[in-house]
Amino acid sequence: MSQSIPPYILQELPDIFETVNYPIRNIHRIKYTCFNVSKSLLAFGATSGGIYVFNRLPCEFVQLIPSKDGPITRLSISPDEQYISFTNGKGMVTVTRCDQNLSGYSSHMKHHGNEVTCMVWSNTMLFTGDDVGKVCVLQLQNFIAKTMFQSSSQIIMNLDSRICQIDAKGCMLLVSTLTRCYICNTIQEQYRQIGQKLRDGEYGACFVTMEKIITNGTSEDKHENFIEAKKYNIVDDDVGFVVGEEFSNTVIYCARPSSRLWEATVDGMVRRTHQFKQVLSNNPSKVITKELYDRQKFVLNDTNDHTNGQSVNFTKIYNFNKTIFSYSKSALYFLNVERVDETIWFDEYKDIIECSVYDDILYIWRANGCLVSLRLMEVDRFLVKSYFDEKYVLCSELCMAFKEYLLTRNLSPKIHNLVGLKDKIDNGVIKSLEDVLEKFNSLKTSDATKTKSGIFVVDNTYQNMLDDRKTKVSEESVFGPVSPEAMQALKELSITVSDKLSTSKKIIKEKWGGFEERMKHLSIEKHEASPIRNENVTKWVSRDDYEGEDAPIVLENNIVFKESSPTVRENTIVDEFEVCKMLYQYSRLSVVIESSDLNSIIDNNTCNMKEVHDLMLLLQKYCMSINAIEESKFVPNNIFLTYLNTSSSKCDLLDVIINDEVLYKYFVDSCIAVNIKMQKHLSLGCECGFPLPYVRTSQMPVFSDLIDQFIEIQWSSQTKEQCYEVCKKMPYLWRKILYLRRNEDLINVLRILLQMLDEGLLHSFLPQFTLDTWERTIQLYATLYGNICLNCNKKFNHVSVKDMLSWDYLGSLMIKSIGGRKAIQVMQKYANLIEMGALTMRFYHTCLLVSLYEKIDVTINITLVDTIYSSYDFKESRVEIHKLLQNTSEGVIKNTALPLTVAATSPCWGLKKVYENISNESDSVINDISMAMTNNNIIDCDLCGLPLQNEVLIQDGGLWVFKCGHTFHGACLNLNQIKLCPSCSIN
Repeated sequence: MSQSIPPYILQELPDIFETVNYPIRNIHRIKYTCFNVSKSLLAFGATSGGIYVFNRLPCEFVQLIPSKDGPITRLSISPDEQYISFTNGKGMVTVTRCDQNLSGYSSHMKHHGNEVTCMVWSNTMLFTGDDVGKVCVLQLQNFIAKTMFQSSSQIIMNLDSRICQIDAKGCMLLVSTLTRCYICNTIQEQYRQIGQKLRDGEYGACFVTMEKIITNGTSEDKHENFIEAKKYNIVDDDVGFVVGEEFSNTVIYCARPSSRLWEATVDGMVRRTHQFKQVLSNNPSKVITKELYDRQKFVLNDTNDHTNGQSVNFTKIYNFNKTIFSYSKSALYFLNVERVDETIWFDEYKDIIECSVYDDILYIWRANGCLVSLRLMEVDRFLVKSYFDEKYVLCSELCMAFKEYLLTRNLSPKIHNLVGLKDKIDNGVIKSLEDVLEKFNSLKTSDATKTKSGIFVVDNTYQNMLDDRKTKVSEESVFGPVSPEAMQALKELSITVSDKLSTSKKIIKEKWGGFEERMKHLSIEKHEASPIRNENVTKWVSRDDYEGEDAPIVLENNIVFKESSPTVRENTIVDEFEVCKMLYQYSRLSVVIESSDLNSIIDNNTCNMKEVHDLMLLLQKYCMSINAIEESKFVPNNIFLTYLNTSSSKCDLLDVIINDEVLYKYFVDSCIAVNIKMQKHLSLGCECGFPLPYVRTSQMPVFSDLIDQFIEIQWSSQTKEQCYEVCKKMPYLWRKILYLRRNEDLINVLRILLQMLDEGLLHSFLPQFTLDTWERTIQLYATLYGNICLNCNKKFNHVSVKDMLSWDYLGSLMIKSIGGRKAIQVMQKYANLIEMGALTMRFYHTCLLVSLYEKIDVTINITLVDTIYSSYDFKESRVEIHKLLQNTSEGVIKNTALPLTVAATSPCWGLKKVYENISNESDSVINDISMAMTNNNIIDCDLCGLPLQNEVLIQDGGLWVFKCGHTFHGACLNLNQIKLCPSCSIN
């Protein structure tokens, strides 16, 4: 039995609740809402908006950092403990100094209106994620005059769903959402998905530094406890997505459903899957509380359990003392990825809200407001601690319980002091521990160690044993890596100064000159992780668009930049003509010239936005003076927006523009001018300014991010009308208005949302649709279906609504939102508004099947709707769906699978690779499915082991496929009365 006991002890540390609660004990209206720990600090956010800061060891109150932004929902202390970042319920992220004597703060509103779910520091960069999938970075610069500091915030990723966890290591960023996990290289500005299989729920991910070097991009041999993972698809173009040597021993762990972890290299290659379901079927271990420790009691549970395993979703995971730590509301999990059998879990605390870890100490925040601190230690370390605390009975009990472990593992020589147990406990116990004590005795070494300098250091076993897990910091690690050339130079200089003082000044000067030359090697360039930047070159307007045959020919010899061309230097006044000339040259060569050159030209010749505007007017006159008439408007407008888009103080400049009527008009006119060549863009609005239904396209206006930010900053109760006026000129911006109004009652924005007829937008608003909202939607859509504007009731003819979104597909959205039964009721109620034949059997069959399936598994509704709608293009699928409905007795289905013919003819039901090999010709569908199954290794049924490839079974509905793609004989499922996928339940 002892061999199966995990060799870890979780000990409860002295209670610090009274100390932590002291500052607010007499103020009942203030409660702690969140907390975070660092090397020496412990910080709590409160409902009052204040941050209460404590020293961690020993725990004592230090200071209160006030805030007026409302209750704090999340906070994080920077690694150097100089800053604390925090956020409130409105999505505002703020960073402040820990030392309030050096005042200053920085904040950004990139998450405004959303819940910030994650905050993590990496050097001076703060990465934040929210509940709509937005990831931002805020990078702090140096404090200026001790009263403020510059910062630059930027949205770097817009992902598909809520951000569950973020981890950072150097330039690498790890982001986990509800469905996927991404690895991002912030220097290369690229990210890619880890693995292929999606998931549905909160799952964490973290970096782990291994002792051995990992080869990125390759897979190692399979371990008996591992399941090899297949190679994944790349999300974004990963050309140049390489990982430096500094990450050679870093791996990624991603939580998966059913108590699993993916292990991947830093470049995103999934190497293997760790399975913990079975080991978590063991009974939970016991925490050594203060009471048990004082009484010297060790409670050992039988680790054997015969349950089917514990299926746990690891919502957050952390690298913690050689294990992967995770927690739920009622349990703590310490997962050993190297030795799965040594995984250990505890259920001592039933009301866990949040956990935070540092070093080997775990802090647990409970629903009753208590903070519990625990230390996880290996058994040998705990044995030394208990021995020196004179807990000899407890020490001997642990030696008995972990006897096999102590005899079979390599132990630290410093555990030899436990030989002293011979004189501390009964002879009967000593006899049973003879072999263990003999091993302890064999580990004894000299009590003193000779250093290189010849000094003997006497061993302090207890302290060294407790601290030997910590990395000793060498001089080289403190001062950074020093090149051989620089080190040799330092040695030569020391010899010169100490032994050659009588040498002439000339020799010393020569030595010093050589020293300076070689000291250049000390300036090792550190590649800071820079946030992902927006593209400077606009997407719609290409170089050919404004350099065609009609472009004017300029005769100046230096129309392009040459080495002899005039350059702008700081504090140098350049003639206005030359400045305009260089700006025009930039516009002609913007594809190959960095935007920083443009910013340098403008910044060195202007002091504020009014002067920038004046410079653009001069540039317009310059273009006309060289006969570039057609470019005289476009070039200044494009340069003006490019300058704003790439400026480090973009938000401040936009604030100035919004508050100045002249600048405001010029900005709006510029946005329209740079997009005027896109004829589609101009036809997307009604005469009244309302957006017309969009043609399904991925095209975006030029400088769309800048324009969106302009609207977001301007949006307030006083400036809404101005925003609407801008949207009338640029109908695309109604998307941004809908985003800003997403928290309003949906009825208020329903006309705009529906008239845009953008399926992506409609999908994002589906959770807000109710039965009453859908009834109003049907009434409005009946009007829109006749090509009539929902705002001014005027008819438009250049866009056909029925060709963009039919009643059938509107019905599919309704089914996903409110279910099949209610969807039929709404359609029946307003049947007089729907033209004959607009709703087909596709809609009715889908309603019926969704009503049946949602009784067992409500999570498959959306996938089921998409599958049935797409498979209806095939005759065989329609027949199988009809059979399925006919065979359903008393409104009960046999399982949550679909016939193979239906599943294979849709990309949404787990057989995408099979679907890709099927043609639309009805005569060949069965053959295509059979061949695709063979090519994709779908061979045998996992329940009976018999082959699946049989055209008779395929044609007669004898094979069934679950949402995950696992395929079985229908007879096997009926015989075992299985409703959910058995393969997924096992794995």
